[in-house]
Amino acid sequence: MSFDFDTVIDRSGTWAAKWNFTMAAHGQEAPASMFEGDGPAPISMSVADMEFAAPPCVTAAMQARIDHGVFGYTYQSDAYNDAIVAWQKARHSWDIKPDWILTHHGVLPSLFLMIRRFVPQGSKIVLQTPAFPPFFDAIEVNGCEAAVNELIEGENGRYEIDFEGFETACAAPATRLFILCNPHNPVGRCFTADELGRMAEICARHDVMIFADEIHGDLIMPGHRLTPFLSVTGGSSPKTITANGLSKTMNLAGLQLCTVIIPDDELREAYAAGSLNDGNWGLNPMSKAGFLAGFAQGGPWLDALLPYVAANMDLVHSFCAERLPAIKGPTIEGTYLMWLDMRGTGLPEPDLIERIQRRARLRVEAGSAFGPGGEGFIRLNVACPRSVVQDAMERLERVLRANS
Repeated sequence: MSFDFDTVIDRSGTWAAKWNFTMAAHGQEAPASMFEGDGPAPISMSVADMEFAAPPCVTAAMQARIDHGVFGYTYQSDAYNDAIVAWQKARHSWDIKPDWILTHHGVLPSLFLMIRRFVPQGSKIVLQTPAFPPFFDAIEVNGCEAAVNELIEGENGRYEIDFEGFETACAAPATRLFILCNPHNPVGRCFTADELGRMAEICARHDVMIFADEIHGDLIMPGHRLTPFLSVTGGSSPKTITANGLSKTMNLAGLQLCTVIIPDDELREAYAAGSLNDGNWGLNPMSKAGFLAGFAQGGPWLDALLPYVAANMDLVHSFCAERLPAIKGPTIEGTYLMWLDMRGTGLPEPDLIERIQRRARLRVEAGSAFGPGGEGFIRLNVACPRSVVQDAMERLERVLRANS
């Protein structure tokens, strides 16, 4: 079965946040001038959604649901839970039980709920930086403080965990929660079972709960694998909530649905009560139809997508090696996001971003937005047609080689 990942889809008129150049990216002012004057059409490689149409099985299921014509209140259902169980078993050899499964509107809303429900204001929450910028927002908005444990940039740019620093952060009396991102956004690591086990032991020793963001967990590059955190620990010690789903996997983020997996009965009941207290009940019928089809039938589409994205990453690495050797970057094990080290260009970040966004008309995420360890990097989303990646790299070459 073949799928089309090469067609460039015009997203104008769809109110896509990724392509709204009047909106500021994390840590940056809105580059409205990208639309001004003559020049090539802007390219956005920032926000983590894809430039590919959703799998045909998903759109067909949603169309059938539209054709039905009645969109009343919709519940989760055994069939939906069973499809998630089968997906996790098939993709990750992970056995979960249907009654562990709850749903929410997305990973970030589920994180906000966990903090509000279980973490007192004034507490510390451990983050491994560079980290997804909205994690900082979730911590600050809920009256807590980030306890930063910076990842160690090792050989060939591969990042490792600073376990000594991690234990110090978890041992602080005010620390209540650790936010794990696996695979890690933005550095692309899939943490091993040994690494996950060591982090779990430290958190259990210091009574620190864990929120495991595994939303990119299906987007694992060839030759690598995801070890789900709960497959290592069981979820009761330390108490853990995992959030995942198909929003990144099949480009369904706008449907605002995620899976929340909580094996511990007491924790799950408390979380569900908190969700109900927030006024959350039921599923959007369109979201359920699309996700159910994705879980049940979307595997072949994903199997075709992953090598395509990996080839896009290979293109970037080879282009840099041949024509922009000052740019380095780690091998990405999971996610479709590249973490490019721009420090070799010698440009301070404001000048670098000005060249990339205003001259090349290429929107990226500036590394400083990801906290300590991010300065001098950019995050580049390569989940797009290969022609777009090629165009973007040629633009990057022109503006970096040009005289200031």
